[in-house]
Amino acid sequence: MNDKDLLYFCKLVETQNYTATANSFNVTQPTISMAIKRLQNRFDDPLIFQKNRKSKITLSPAGELLYQKAKYLLKEMASIDYDVKHANIKKIRVAFSGIAGSIYIPEIIEKFYKEDIVNLLDARLERSATAFKDLNNGDVDVAIYSWMVPINDPAYFIRNLDRTELVIITGKDDPWKNKKVIDAQELRNRKFVARQKGYLTRECLEEEAKLGDFTPNILYTARTMKLMIDLVKRNVGIALAMENSVKEEKDLHIIRLRSGQKLWAYMQIAMRKSFIPNKYQKQGIDILRKFHLN
Repeated sequence: MNDKDLLYFCKLVETQNYTATANSFNVTQPTISMAIKRLQNRFDDPLIFQKNRKSKITLSPAGELLYQKAKYLLKEMASIDYDVKHANIKKIRVAFSGIAGSIYIPEIIEKFYKEDIVNLLDARLERSATAFKDLNNGDVDVAIYSWMVPINDPAYFIRNLDRTELVIITGKDDPWKNKKVIDAQELRNRKFVARQKGYLTRECLEEEAKLGDFTPNILYTARTMKLMIDLVKRNVGIALAMENSVKEEKDLHIIRLRSGQKLWAYMQIAMRKSFIPNKYQKQGIDILRKFHLN
């Protein structure tokens, strides 16, 4: 058994097609078939069932277990491959979302600066979902992000940094300028300025709409949080935002959702437990592992 056989097997399960699998690796279809045959002989089990080349592939119990374990093993092998090849790298790759990054990145840079290792930081701005995906794929070493529910996965070292409430924001001249609490159903007739799909506040708006049984009327999709806030200040619609991102803003009015309809954003820092820092990275990783510990 070799890693290529496992790689071919996992891809076949995912594509459900021998030709597509072969094309993914630029090999011939018989190469994929021979790899599956070797695995079947190795485990003395059919692993997969398929009536014909066009029918759906199903897995035997052993095949399902092999698929789950192979995915984990291949990910670990990729991590080992990267870590060993980059044993002398003098960078720590950090992905951060806009809101979480704006809050915590300056503090992290300061801590690295005080230890004279700020040159280690290779920081990149990404959506929260992308930041965690890149961490999962081994494309970054650390992720700082926010999401609707705290991620709790034993494969990662994760710390909760903060929790903030999602609130409705309006301009000072908005008809709701005196409202303090609102029901989700009252939002059905309002027009929203929102972020693009995939951003936390947009996902939360969709969830709040479900609670109010309506489809959000998106007046304008803002590419940045700053633009969204500025448009609300100009009374171009209202928006759903994280409270800690707007509490210092002037010319905004904050309205809370009623009890039972509140949504929260959880700020977290995460890194893979399988990541072993090299001698250059160790000091910086120690800072990040202890970040906001107290």
